[in-house]
Amino acid sequence: MWVLRATGYKAGFAALVIAGWLAGCSTPPGDGPVIVRQTDAPSTPTETYEGRREAGSETTRYDKGEFLEPTHMSGVEPVRVGLLLPFSAPSEAAQRVASAMFDAAQLAAFEASDERFLLIPKDTRGDPEGAAAAARSALADGAEILLGPLFAESVVAAAEVARAAQIPMIAFSSDVESGGDGVYLLSFPPELEIERITDFAIMNGYSRFGLIAPATDYGERVSNAFVEEVFVRGGVIVHEERYLQDPSAMLEPAKRLAEFAQVVVPLELRHEYDPDAPVAPDADQGYVSGYQAVMMPESGTLLRALAPLLPYYDVDINQIKLLGVSGWNNPRLTREPALKGGWFAAPDPSVIEAFEARFAAVFGSKPPRLASLSYDATLLTTRLAQSSRRRDRFNEDAITDPNGYFGADGLFRLKRDGTVERGLAILEIQPGGLEVIDPAPLSFAPAF
Repeated sequence: MWVLRATGYKAGFAALVIAGWLAGCSTPPGDGPVIVRQTDAPSTPTETYEGRREAGSETTRYDKGEFLEPTHMSGVEPVRVGLLLPFSAPSEAAQRVASAMFDAAQLAAFEASDERFLLIPKDTRGDPEGAAAAARSALADGAEILLGPLFAESVVAAAEVARAAQIPMIAFSSDVESGGDGVYLLSFPPELEIERITDFAIMNGYSRFGLIAPATDYGERVSNAFVEEVFVRGGVIVHEERYLQDPSAMLEPAKRLAEFAQVVVPLELRHEYDPDAPVAPDADQGYVSGYQAVMMPESGTLLRALAPLLPYYDVDINQIKLLGVSGWNNPRLTREPALKGGWFAAPDPSVIEAFEARFAAVFGSKPPRLASLSYDATLLTTRLAQSSRRRDRFNEDAITDPNGYFGADGLFRLKRDGTVERGLAILEIQPGGLEVIDPAPLSFAPAF
């Protein structure tokens, strides 16, 4: 295995651990890909970085942006891939995420076992100027494709550089405005979750919905998606509420929402209510007025504060289905009685757990949620790198293969407009744990 590195970033340790772990795999990696590590990525490609081969004394250099190939790659055309991450962002949390995303990219590269694969990390510093500089530096080092950046504003800045050079970029932001025209967004857009859970709910007989969402940009985005998905499937939004993300500020919105809960009205009183309301499935002489299910796109402690307010205000949660987002994928939520039986869309937990186990076996800790994005982007890139012709391997047709890929979060594919499509499962919250009640698809082929 080969690792070119500058000082820092625990390069030697990670390289040796990966080498040891892969030695036990059924398919040995051979020489393996080359990883170029940098501590302070230059804003211009003029600094010199020393690197060394971990298994010997040979050295290579980055000198004024020129990559001098290691001996084992002599006569072999490397596949150079730039990885743009906020290694020195002001936030320590962002730095930790960047480090884990880099580790995940290494894992994917070594699992691919392609000795031509050259992963070149660049530090975006967590800001647009740094992202643009990192993109220019990666391109000066010969990158054929860019992976990253992470933050939306950084993606916009780096995208200008990539588009000007006609180099594709797979970024990790869910800001749809920055995608397209050669920029692909590999992320977790909430609209995909909303589409999946809404479709499943309506297929299972729910057609009238309530909505209570945070008064944030995310809440607005999810609410708009939910309203649209319900409308196109012939459902109805009975009532919706917004709240500030503070437990005390949730009380009044929850109380107002509770007033619109499902009730069964005698048929003789139909003219006083909604004449188009559906007949109640469990009432011979009545029909449903109010909502049958509530979308609640919240997570963590705020969700545990919000969900009990509905039964507190006399909503029968045994009759009203609660719907959520992937933020519900938290075992601690199974302890909240109000969420029992709730449904949400998320990647298949067994697939995620398999990736997390491999990551922990190499790096000694569980990866943060976003680490899977860099793993999947690198995985996709290693597959495309197998093409012998440079001009074809990272073109639009290759990147947007309609068959998609199966990565750390399951099935996904990138679309020509720059967005991502994912195969998601439906999970149900039960006291004994989270249960998959509708599996994630294994193929994008239409079901017949």
